[in-house]
Amino acid sequence: MIKRFSRSLRGATPSDRHDPAGRLIGFFPAGQATTVRRPSPVRQRLGMGLGLGLALLATGCQGPLTPPENLQVVIATGEGSDAVVRTSLQKLASQMVGEFMRNHPGTNLHLRFLPESELLESVRARASLGAGPDLMISRTAPLLTLRQEGLVAPSNLGPDQLDPLRIQFLSSFRDGSHFTALPFLLQPSLACFDRRRLPKPPKTLDELLARSSEGVRVGLPLQLDELLWSSSGFGADMPLINLFSQKPVAAPTALQPSERQPIINWLAWLYRANVQPTLQFVETSDELVQRLGARQLDWISCNATAIPPLRRKLGSRLGVSLLPAGPDGKPARPLSRLLLLSFGRDSTPQQRRIAESFALFVLNDFSQNNLMVRAFGNMPVKIGRAHV
Repeated sequence: MIKRFSRSLRGATPSDRHDPAGRLIGFFPAGQATTVRRPSPVRQRLGMGLGLGLALLATGCQGPLTPPENLQVVIATGEGSDAVVRTSLQKLASQMVGEFMRNHPGTNLHLRFLPESELLESVRARASLGAGPDLMISRTAPLLTLRQEGLVAPSNLGPDQLDPLRIQFLSSFRDGSHFTALPFLLQPSLACFDRRRLPKPPKTLDELLARSSEGVRVGLPLQLDELLWSSSGFGADMPLINLFSQKPVAAPTALQPSERQPIINWLAWLYRANVQPTLQFVETSDELVQRLGARQLDWISCNATAIPPLRRKLGSRLGVSLLPAGPDGKPARPLSRLLLLSFGRDSTPQQRRIAESFALFVLNDFSQNNLMVRAFGNMPVKIGRAHV
């Protein structure tokens, strides 16, 4: 019967070559034919399962996939108007987070950049839901507030891990046998000026006023924390810090005569500066940088992170120097911006372990050495490596 049925198909087209039951006829050499049966659904599923199992074995998969560990990282990027510092920090943090994730597969660090003025409210809101950030990078002032409110937890890293890193200022954040925060980097204050308008920078505050009286356009910040460096040359910085750091509810502490006179001398210098027609007090440090770059000012106090954008605008005309000393040659002691790493209270043990691994990663010799290359103006916190 098969032979008879096969002969009847020799003149048929391929689309006609099915038997009466609908089974497909296959062709073989010498005019032979055979019937190819469609596999049953059970056999189809069995074959698919066997193929998937072989594929998993071939790729080395020997168990269920582990979901990635997610960490929330919040970075306070300076004051809202300080665009220079904000851009520099965002670029640096994004690069370091990318490198860390490449070296730690299965870990996702989600960055969130906030102005410093919004950091406290954001952390409070998230912590009230039990979802506070796992890691924060901020300056000292907001960190102290977060600590007072119990929104940060001390690091579990001990001397065996931290001592070899030789971190400057670490002892300032000791909390018993642990540390409230870990110093990350420094952003020092300097003087920036136009070399064509001012070939030699002033070395003292009195010389700065003398150059201003000769027509050099000088810019100084209005904000006290940015202007405080000028009081250090008179020895008035520490009395002022102690005076303004008192809590409102506490009884004010009277200044000692030895503290009062340096403040009076500094205020007298500020009065002389204020009456100079070519000396301007500007609202924000970012505006000072913009005016120097636009050649509307000749000398300003600036943060080191402003050097790259100023160099792009002024080229070889840009000069950088130390800030002027006091009348008696007492060196200026500017408040460097110290950025800190701190840890949230709502992390799981695994999230805390990864957050501390990231802290060790950014504080190792390789990362700290690359800080100045990748984001000029940021100084490492490693002892013996901090230089401009």
